[in-house]
Amino acid sequence: MNMRERAMLDPRRGRGIALSAFAFAVAATASACTPPMPPDVLAAQAESQIECQTGSTDVSVPDNLFGAMTFVGDALTAVCPDQTLMEVGPQEPAKLKVVDGTPSPDDVSDFTAGCPAGDVIYVPLYSYPVTLAYNIFGLEGLVLTPEAVAGILTGSITSWEDPAITDANEGFDLSGLPAIEVYTVDQDRGSVQAMTTWLSEEAPQSWSDGTLERLPGNITFGSSLEMSEELAFMEGAVAILPVFEAFNAFVPTAAFPVTYGDEGGAEEELIAYPDDPQLAKIGSGAMALSVDDQGNIAATPAVGGIPDDEIFDLAASKIILQEDQPVIGWPVLGTGHLLVCDDPADPLPLSVAQYALRLAGQGALETYGLTPLPEPVRIETFEPLKVTVAEED
Repeated sequence: MNMRERAMLDPRRGRGIALSAFAFAVAATASACTPPMPPDVLAAQAESQIECQTGSTDVSVPDNLFGAMTFVGDALTAVCPDQTLMEVGPQEPAKLKVVDGTPSPDDVSDFTAGCPAGDVIYVPLYSYPVTLAYNIFGLEGLVLTPEAVAGILTGSITSWEDPAITDANEGFDLSGLPAIEVYTVDQDRGSVQAMTTWLSEEAPQSWSDGTLERLPGNITFGSSLEMSEELAFMEGAVAILPVFEAFNAFVPTAAFPVTYGDEGGAEEELIAYPDDPQLAKIGSGAMALSVDDQGNIAATPAVGGIPDDEIFDLAASKIILQEDQPVIGWPVLGTGHLLVCDDPADPLPLSVAQYALRLAGQGALETYGLTPLPEPVRIETFEPLKVTVAEED
């Protein structure tokens, strides 16, 4: 753990299970408090323990994320054998709900209506890079500017030979290709929210519709799975997709430019590619946070590729940059959230949420293909999730 991380402990003292023998040794040292343990050791102690529960809880997940929380559940069950979770569909009632974007007031209200206690916690859970996927095999890595993406999505660009595309892709033969057709899903999607937020900021002259959750398109599908399957067969089709979905569909993904200021104040441009997990981690640091009166945390999509120093710690992210490589990341990321029914009569949902925001839970989500939260953001989620800062004697 990084020295700048704060040590966190669950206030509950029930059936705490240490995940390693090292954790027991650390706990023994803590009781003596002579000398005080360094912050990174306290943090390691906090992260290595969890209060296990008994039973199973349902978690509602979007259809394109089936399996993600199963990864978390498997990791949890490995240390708490009597505690399991079951994924259910996005419209099914559950005391835990994953949404793939920033939760709207309606999202929170609908979830609260199904919570017996009426108390709801929501926090960011993960990020994920978003791109424009396209079915032009052999042309992996086309560079699309924000203006080109905006033109494609509004329908003003329908040919791959449009100068807005060819000017950024010298050396690519884009002649004789089918006309561009935009695929979309008749559902609110965090990936659309992230992409249209980026376009609103980077290409306002070309994109005037603001941030949307649902995109009009040439051809509309009922689910992300249906759209991805059809995209893999229809040459010339394009769709806004999370990068992990595009990879699963074996379709090419666009690269995006990122403009930034160098040390001398001059503008530079870097071409970012969506297959670099390090760029996704850096780019996730461009999200913005807001906290409501109850302490709940909402995060915006992370757009622009330039992380905010207040919510991004390069060392804590374990990112290794090449010499002279700027701290610039992928410029379009959605931010998923977890909604939790905080019911004292049923501690399972809150327990699962606490585990999902621990390092082990974040690692399980990363194995699925999602991007862990920046470490300062992850630590901030501990307060609404009722994980308190450890006190030194």
